[in-house]
Amino acid sequence: MPPKRKLANSGGPTSKRRANNEATPLEEANTAAMGQDPPQPLSSRSQAPIDYDLLAAAIIKQSQQPQSGTVTIAEPLQSPSNTTDHQPISHATTTGGAQSVNSSGIGALLDQVFLGRLHSGSSFESNTNGGSCGIFKNLSPVCRQLLSSSLSQSSVNAYRHAWDMLLAWKPKLSLPVSVVDVCNYIGNLFLKNYSASSIPSHLSAISYVHKILDLQDPTHTFITKKILKDCQASVPVRDTRLPIIPNILRKLLNALAHTVPQYFLRTLLRALFLLAFHTFLRLGEVAVKSLQKSHLVLQRQDVIFEYDGPRLASVQIIMQEHKTNKDHAPLVISLQAIPDSPFCPVNALFVYLNCSKHTSGPLFQTIDALPISYSKVSAHLKSAVQFIGLDPNNFKGHSFRIGAATYAASLRFSENLIQKLGRWNSDAFRRYIRINSFKL
Repeated sequence: MPPKRKLANSGGPTSKRRANNEATPLEEANTAAMGQDPPQPLSSRSQAPIDYDLLAAAIIKQSQQPQSGTVTIAEPLQSPSNTTDHQPISHATTTGGAQSVNSSGIGALLDQVFLGRLHSGSSFESNTNGGSCGIFKNLSPVCRQLLSSSLSQSSVNAYRHAWDMLLAWKPKLSLPVSVVDVCNYIGNLFLKNYSASSIPSHLSAISYVHKILDLQDPTHTFITKKILKDCQASVPVRDTRLPIIPNILRKLLNALAHTVPQYFLRTLLRALFLLAFHTFLRLGEVAVKSLQKSHLVLQRQDVIFEYDGPRLASVQIIMQEHKTNKDHAPLVISLQAIPDSPFCPVNALFVYLNCSKHTSGPLFQTIDALPISYSKVSAHLKSAVQFIGLDPNNFKGHSFRIGAATYAASLRFSENLIQKLGRWNSDAFRRYIRINSFKL
């Protein structure tokens, strides 16, 4: 947002003028709006005091009637003696349909943005000064649905959580969010020791809402980018997670016999570790963080074994939900068996399911028929890593996925193939290929 323009006091210093002492275009517009004659050169001006009430009313009237193809920038000018006569106006309004939304309506508005409930007559209209929902008023139902489906569910959850944090930091927030608020919020996250890689994700949430509502994006200004850049330079990003590659994976699987006394749980973890490595799984795709999200992990009915005569040949894994599944189309992964190998992922999964015998619900369930939790898998992984003499701080659930990308690169798999195997939509997989960390 452009900086506020300060009005000069009658006895104070004047603002910078043109060389010929002519009035600036903004002064001509203000005086024309008040029905006055154009301003005279400095030498012939009177020193009469400015009527701030009249000026504020004129600017408000002018900002509410922008000319076609123009951009009107207005600040909330109010009379000190009568602050209730005028409603505050938006920090920046454009002909593109931007409106100011009070903090009381932001929560409902966010639901509309992220759940695809933008429609005429919605709370968006009732919480804008202009009473118009801009571009959304003319969107067809199918367009609203397509718009809401453009983000994956995990992105929706992350963006909404980021906005909840922002509103908790400053409850009396209005849209569009000011550049000052964005910069101060970056500083707040920095002081709370948020990593330099997580702060941009919070800004992405702010940016998305402003763009979707056709508001001026405060996260892309020069000062915001400079503060963010210095923030990232002050706390260098260092991913300490190391890859679990085959020789480490074999040691971890052997360690389970010593760290997990229950046969059923040991069989479950063995199958989970092997499947996570061979299919580039994120741990959150097979282990739940809360029971309410059990339907989002891989389900038992989405696993189908295939046979070559009496021999177990492969397993088909149908990924209904995964992080980059924006079009909600199932992804089928066919994993071939490794005959006569004690570390065959297909056979390990077959043995586990023969022990479990459940036919519905999440694929990986405890003996009590509860979905295996993310924390429980992480705890057992930590114990196994410690048992084989490695630092558990360097090996997390994501290390299986990192290890798969690293090992695939060591086998000279192409980048395109690695990207497809790992279900990456971008080139983010490149930061997981860490061949130099080990002698392969």
